[in-house]
Amino acid sequence: MKIENKLKIDGNLNEEVWKKAQKATDFLEINPTEGKKALFPTEVSILYDNYAIYVGAFCFDSNVDSLQKQMGERDEDLNVDLFTVSFDTYDKKLDAFVFSVSASNVQSDYKLSDYSYNAVWKSQVNISENGWSLEMEIPFSALRFSNSDSIVWNVQFEREIRRIRSQLQWSLVSKSFQNPINYWGKLKGLKNLQNPLRLQLSPYLSTNYSHFEGENTYGYGGGTDLKVGLNEAFTLDLTLLPDFSQVQSDNIIKNLSAFEVVFQEQRPFFQEGVELFNLGNLFYSRRIGGVPLNYYNVNSELKENEIIKKNPNNSNLINVTKISGRTKNGLGIGFLNALSNETFAVIEDTLTFSTRKVLTNPLVNYQILAIDKNLPNNSSVYFINLNAYRSKGYADANVSAFGWNIVTPSNSYSFTGNLKITQVEDTLTLKKAFDNNPLSDGSSFFLQVAKIKGAFRYRINSENKSPRYDPNDLGVNFQNNYRSHNLEFKYNKFNPFWKLNHWYNTLNLNVSQPYDENIVLFKLLEYNTFTTLQKSFHSFYFNIEAQLGDGFDPFEARVINQYFVKQPYVWSQVGVSSDYRRKIALDANFSYGQSNKYYGLTQYKQFLIAPIFRMSDKLTIKPSFDYSNKRGDVGFAGYNDLGDPIYGQRDVLTITNVLQIKYLFKNNLSLTLRLRHYWSKGTFRHHGVLNEYGLVVQDESININTDFNFNAFNSDLIFMWQVAPGSFLNIVYKNSLLNDKTTSNLTYWQNIERVFDESALNKITVKFIYFVDWASLKRNKKSSNK
Repeated sequence: MKIENKLKIDGNLNEEVWKKAQKATDFLEINPTEGKKALFPTEVSILYDNYAIYVGAFCFDSNVDSLQKQMGERDEDLNVDLFTVSFDTYDKKLDAFVFSVSASNVQSDYKLSDYSYNAVWKSQVNISENGWSLEMEIPFSALRFSNSDSIVWNVQFEREIRRIRSQLQWSLVSKSFQNPINYWGKLKGLKNLQNPLRLQLSPYLSTNYSHFEGENTYGYGGGTDLKVGLNEAFTLDLTLLPDFSQVQSDNIIKNLSAFEVVFQEQRPFFQEGVELFNLGNLFYSRRIGGVPLNYYNVNSELKENEIIKKNPNNSNLINVTKISGRTKNGLGIGFLNALSNETFAVIEDTLTFSTRKVLTNPLVNYQILAIDKNLPNNSSVYFINLNAYRSKGYADANVSAFGWNIVTPSNSYSFTGNLKITQVEDTLTLKKAFDNNPLSDGSSFFLQVAKIKGAFRYRINSENKSPRYDPNDLGVNFQNNYRSHNLEFKYNKFNPFWKLNHWYNTLNLNVSQPYDENIVLFKLLEYNTFTTLQKSFHSFYFNIEAQLGDGFDPFEARVINQYFVKQPYVWSQVGVSSDYRRKIALDANFSYGQSNKYYGLTQYKQFLIAPIFRMSDKLTIKPSFDYSNKRGDVGFAGYNDLGDPIYGQRDVLTITNVLQIKYLFKNNLSLTLRLRHYWSKGTFRHHGVLNEYGLVVQDESININTDFNFNAFNSDLIFMWQVAPGSFLNIVYKNSLLNDKTTSNLTYWQNIERVFDESALNKITVKFIYFVDWASLKRNKKSSNK
């Protein structure tokens, strides 16, 4: 139903237009019991005008005092009653916009293809004696749809009654179906819709102060994010002089593996609207503006009497631009361009106090082109190309991939695959990509057949990576020169039976081989089960994994063409997640693993305790304690004076403590404190070398101290005030210190005392972001002129 007058978004459905609008009713339960009649009725209506679509819902409830109304920040997983509306605006049954509002008026939104999607929209909730009602105003500028005189959208309404853990749907979709949009209802009657001019600007100002080892540093900056709708389908996103100083501190660990540590992306610009750029799992956004190429090589540049005065651990981003969207015919196109400036370390002569610069990262231009085409039956094909162009003679890189997912008309089976090529020269041929020549390009291909519908499902796949496959300039790849074959079976009981709400089971067998040899590297067998009790809603899970026979690791040796033997092991884990409706909830697990073939008894013990204390709807406290102890672990220990790798047997104790306290003054005004202390100490029993069979043989002549005592302590105090929709004032204080010593004979409390004797980096940042939406300004101007 189209309206002429502007609605007041207050959560009350008392306007006459709401009373006249058609209502969606007759919700059914999807969880725990599929098809069960809803305990309380729900009524939903939809209105629209030239600016926005409006959703009004009344959620009847006979006991409103029992509504779950925890306060929180946007997109936060909370203990709340919830209402959700989903729109498939292109009627392609492939993607949808999802908007949720809680009984405490906390908003969340995402796309089925992109959980990082964020839009600026309005909502309000009202609680009455018969239940709770809500109004949502979703601007058309937040959506994508085809301009048409009369269009049809697929739509779904959902509600969760939290205290009884009942989840309801208007258009019931069986839990055995993989793609639910096929079974949604239809939203008809939208006429003469026109995509508005989508022009949004988010300028910011920031200032910061830092203190480290007696030195004070001040700074300030400004920049902007710009979002422009190029047409009904495509959007331009631009960030100029971005400031990412306010993101949460990384969870730094002591890395004992042969591979780099991968950190979660915390920067909003790289979290939002990136679904097309993630095709093929080739894009690791932390590469852009990440650690300079020669960051770890600056020490080798030092001359006599010189010290490192400054060595930035992030390259300086100048700008990032994204263009992305999908046409009404299902063609998705994404283009990303990022430019990072040269980065220098500063070296100082301690006698003359003169300084010189050392280039640690050249000027780099990153580009990504992604094309994705929707096909019938929820199928799709894609092509993506990623490259990095570097100045000053540094190596360029290019990665291309083609992939597909073909689904049968019944949506029961799928055939999936991809082919990826990484270039090391200017010319590219498929023959070169599959060769083992040292100067050839690299390749990877993947094939999978799967049953995707029903209680019993399975999949069989094979992934193959050539020796020269290397997408790491813009992505992350831990292994090449291998083939991995996987067979998986799943059996799920979706509906309640006996005393259980559901029961999920997975059995997996994985066999890996070298790319160019017909031998087996690893055989792994894994079983996982998960269930939730009917009455208490406590969940339990059990996992067990076994390496069948010896394993041959081509990476742990740190020597080309040398395998490191991993002895057979068995590992198991049992865990519990208690009912989150309670004031006090608990996540906990215990793991135990062992092997005993070549080096005596090797044991692994780990347990995690992570309670949640909801002191009120405003205050939540989340402490966690994670303990792991590896006794008799065998692995790489370092290099000797000649540069040859050495190995050893060690005991490694790791303890991680995290405390997060969050207080909500209001939903748009919060204070969060997060403390994290990570401690890992390793004591080597003995050192040795690898013999011809890949086993570590003790060598008494090795006299090197490779023990370690590593600490990482971070404090983040974050004040966030959403001044207006999309506009924020953030004040962030960070305290961080790192400590990496060789003294390992310390107790936990002795270690704590020494940690706080170290110099810490203290930094405070103030940032104000103001959101401007052209469509909203234009609408308000028209209203004021009436």
